[in-house]
Amino acid sequence: MERFSRLILLTDETEQLSTCRHARAAGIDVEQTTLAAFTAQRQYKGILAGYQFSSETSVKKGFSAKLLSVSRQVPLFLFQAERQLIDPNRALFAGLRGVIYNDEKPDIIKIALQTLMSGQLYYGRKVMSDALDALFQLREQNNKRIKLPSLLTDQEQRISMLIAEGARNKEIAEQLQISANTVKVHVSAIFKKTHSRNRTELVRWLQEAST
Repeated sequence: MERFSRLILLTDETEQLSTCRHARAAGIDVEQTTLAAFTAQRQYKGILAGYQFSSETSVKKGFSAKLLSVSRQVPLFLFQAERQLIDPNRALFAGLRGVIYNDEKPDIIKIALQTLMSGQLYYGRKVMSDALDALFQLREQNNKRIKLPSLLTDQEQRISMLIAEGARNKEIAEQLQISANTVKVHVSAIFKKTHSRNRTELVRWLQEAST
């Protein structure tokens, strides 16, 4: 993913957050605002959003509907999260770009913010390793030509497998010799059919469908 040009921290607090100060110290263009004000602007190009953890953020089976709704509109990460309440593996598969915990040291928070603003995910090595293992298992299943459910067309299945291998739309277009716009249309159809909000959820769906 390309670098983000601006960071928006979503919070109901009126006083400046320490995360906001750390972002400024790291040279990041940052703004602190409320969720209501942010969703009203509806202009998200180049924006990375941070969602402040609260008791309403997580529920027993995952994350709140409000948080997931925001994540569908803009790339999102959690900050000031409590370790005992947030499972990073679940956050990754929910499509969140990272989790910054409330016990992190200032220098680590700055590094985390810079990493996220560069377009990278911010998770521990074990979390990323587990995710890669899942992708490798899926690729192995694909190599064995395990058939996916018939609700996907042949072309959609090919595109889904390439997505699972980490290919972006431009790379998929080049491999299948179709236009990037055609790929985009297929990806949207795949997400709709599989009820996936993003590529991570699609990979999880593919794993479940192939077992």
